[in-house]
Amino acid sequence: MAPAPIGYLSVKGISDALQYLRSTYPAICYSTAALNASIEGRAINAIRIAGGQRSDRRGILLIAGVHARELINPDLLIRFALRLCYAYTHNKDLIFKLPEGSGKTYSASLVKALVENLDLFILPLVNPDGRAWVQDPAGDFMWRKNRRVNPGSSCKGVDINRNFDFLWSSGIGTSSNPCSDIYKGSAPFSEPETQNVRRLLDTYPNIGYFVDIHSASELILYPWGDDDNQTTDPNMNFRNPAYNGKRGNPGVDPPNKQYREYIPKADLDWFIATGNRMRDAIATVRGRTYTVQQSVGLYPTTATTDDYAYSRHFVDATKRKVRGVTLETERMTSSLSEWGYGFQPPYAEALKVMEEVSAALMEYCIASLCATETITSGIARGAELAQMRAFRDQQLAQSPLGQQWLGLFNNYAGELNTLMVQNDALRVQMAQMLLRLNQVTRMDQEPTLRVFEPELIHDLNQLLQTIATQGSPEMQQQIEALRQAILPLQGQPVPQGLELSAQPAVLS
Repeated sequence: MAPAPIGYLSVKGISDALQYLRSTYPAICYSTAALNASIEGRAINAIRIAGGQRSDRRGILLIAGVHARELINPDLLIRFALRLCYAYTHNKDLIFKLPEGSGKTYSASLVKALVENLDLFILPLVNPDGRAWVQDPAGDFMWRKNRRVNPGSSCKGVDINRNFDFLWSSGIGTSSNPCSDIYKGSAPFSEPETQNVRRLLDTYPNIGYFVDIHSASELILYPWGDDDNQTTDPNMNFRNPAYNGKRGNPGVDPPNKQYREYIPKADLDWFIATGNRMRDAIATVRGRTYTVQQSVGLYPTTATTDDYAYSRHFVDATKRKVRGVTLETERMTSSLSEWGYGFQPPYAEALKVMEEVSAALMEYCIASLCATETITSGIARGAELAQMRAFRDQQLAQSPLGQQWLGLFNNYAGELNTLMVQNDALRVQMAQMLLRLNQVTRMDQEPTLRVFEPELIHDLNQLLQTIATQGSPEMQQQIEALRQAILPLQGQPVPQGLELSAQPAVLS
């Protein structure tokens, strides 16, 4: 076996880097709840990055190092955390640039908005035992699993990314053979490494976004991994035992197709819109084009991190929905002699991959911000935000027009957040408009006061037109459709104007 390339952080180096972050940036970088040690007793640690005084934060969990041989990704998360903390602390722009591309710049004000409005949890090395074995001169540089001793077998290891409680017993993309690289373990969450990911999600219920970084296919993957998606039949889902044995056959055309996995359309739209922004950021930094696709398009899988994270809300509606994705970094070469290249490129090449993928992570974080909260930051009071949320959940989300409005704010959150943070005058205009709308839509006031006056709709229409001129063609198209849709609201009472529908939308 060829040795793993030099330059990558050791297990101890990653631990030391986390300690450096905590000691260098104590005002914004903290330890998380204690996590399990690995099978071989190595410490596993995560950090939380958060600045400012905001208490009602959205949380994002970034993980890497699930598969041992994918050396590049833990280093990537360490580097990302270091640069983010430095930029925030020193009020600097965050710039990702390589000679191969035009580069991507995130302003100091945008960095500040992220750090002060989000809880960013980073678990850079899920599987330290596997990494230690990959980097050991006597080890195996292509080792994938952890180092579990499997009773009754001479083969070690469980594939951490087949050990989560999502269709674990289906056999789709997993194996019951301990000698297999995709061995799923003796039970869901049998491994301490898997339990750690669950513990972070359980301990920090504000986490609503999740990225697991792997190698090496140049892909941005969204749920589901077990079968093709569909958005029309909620009863056709992974919890329904009537479909057991019928999953795991993507690409089959009707009428032979027996199963497709349900995903709400609002979620699917968000995954695609956000994935496209991540893809475009990567291309801007370096010129490489990643592909955005459903996970099953790579190959059918179950019991994976991203599907488990996303599935939790469907299993238990009291849990927050977690929009989980997998990002696969640089594609490996076709040469068998360089088979490990995508997992462990020479470190000079790895640094380039880290640069481009860091921009994608920034885009994901920006898209995770609540656009309404970003727009009204420092302008709206807590009570006003609470009123807006109540109207959103109880009335707006139940009407076709309301869903169109929410679609703009959800699908183009990243673009809106960037635009508003970088154009303070426009942000103030939009914040004032949202406050005006809130005065009309507040559900605690007299019904006679809840009327969309013509002047209000006219001003909203004009403001949307201004925003559209500064947005992408895709966002422009959605705004133009919304501008036409709001015109009939003039002079209408709120409930009648919205034409409430009987079926509520699923909100994040």
